[in-house]
Amino acid sequence: MLATADVVPAEIAELDQEQRDALDACVIAAMTWCSPGGDARSRARLLMECHGRYMRACGVFGKGAAFPDFLDRLRKDPVGELLPGPGSWSKIWELRLLEDDGTAAPVLARLAMEASEQAQEVPGMGADLRHVRSVLRALGKLPAGARLSRISAEAVQHAVFRALQRAGFEMYTRGREVLVTEPVMARRALARHGYLVDLGVYTAISPMRQFAGWWAPCPFCQWTMRAVPRGRHAADLLCEDVRHAQRGARFRMSFSKGQWRLDPAGDMRDAPELRPVESQVALSYGLWQWIVVPGLLEIELKELAEAEGATVRLWPYGDSYDLHIAKNGAVWRVDVKTWADPQGIAEQMRQDPEGCSGLIVVIPEHLRGYTGVLTRVLGRYGARVITDLSLIGEVSAA
Repeated sequence: MLATADVVPAEIAELDQEQRDALDACVIAAMTWCSPGGDARSRARLLMECHGRYMRACGVFGKGAAFPDFLDRLRKDPVGELLPGPGSWSKIWELRLLEDDGTAAPVLARLAMEASEQAQEVPGMGADLRHVRSVLRALGKLPAGARLSRISAEAVQHAVFRALQRAGFEMYTRGREVLVTEPVMARRALARHGYLVDLGVYTAISPMRQFAGWWAPCPFCQWTMRAVPRGRHAADLLCEDVRHAQRGARFRMSFSKGQWRLDPAGDMRDAPELRPVESQVALSYGLWQWIVVPGLLEIELKELAEAEGATVRLWPYGDSYDLHIAKNGAVWRVDVKTWADPQGIAEQMRQDPEGCSGLIVVIPEHLRGYTGVLTRVLGRYGARVITDLSLIGEVSAA
């Protein structure tokens, strides 16, 4: 299964304009179809508008279908069967936007972040999109009217992290760690982090990640799990990161004996505690994806290297790289990349070729297949590309 984070703007860019327009229409229609809440007339209007845009993208002799058939195909067909024109090598081609039961597939929310401005009208998703935009605009990194698909993960990270640097190095390090380890917190607790309040990176919990006034944290990343209603008295809760869901971050919420309870639906024995939505604030989807997910691996590598006897500093010298690891005279200057976009990684690092010299670019083990292409591009600048498991192996052997 393709992980949510593996769908990137670089793959979408491989589609031609008609295919991108059709994909946008299908994504917003699918998101509208499976999202709870919202005015029925508004939802119907948006679905019909998406159908009209889809028909225009497909053209007179394309794959366009009547409105009922369009909705039926959204639920049954992979993306490749929906888009006009020739096939593509893109992984997107093989994906389905909706599961068999009509709920959102893991990739759908990520694609919605890349889709047209209409995504702001989708119940739940609109709150996330508006929040990411407001943060970036406040930091001067997003002109009015710009699409999120034109903003890279690196741009978001740098905008937030450079704003944190104004508070000084100690506050920068602490603030960055708080974002990663506490993606949800009580408003009263947030008030103790004045520099984060000023950034405006926390907001009310999205309607898509709560049910009956309750939410629950993913056991692995502590962020709000997505809530998929199953009638009035039950819902499925699962992490947006498909790897976390596969490891057991899937639960069933139900009402029994006068109270709500959460039970494991996967391999985990215990379920996290349900928490009231009231007075809680969280990072939105985009900030979770672009800051929390990579930060988790950075902190995990720090702990693993220290367990092997190394001395580790997180995020030394501001935003220049992620970990400085030292053991028995050996030093590793590590820059962690968790997004599956070798072209984007290479282009970003080529902008500072001198900074690449002696740098170790670390990618997750599941992206091992990208080490070759990244080595060919970055090796000429003196950088080395390895996986997280290889890094800890080297530290252990030193």
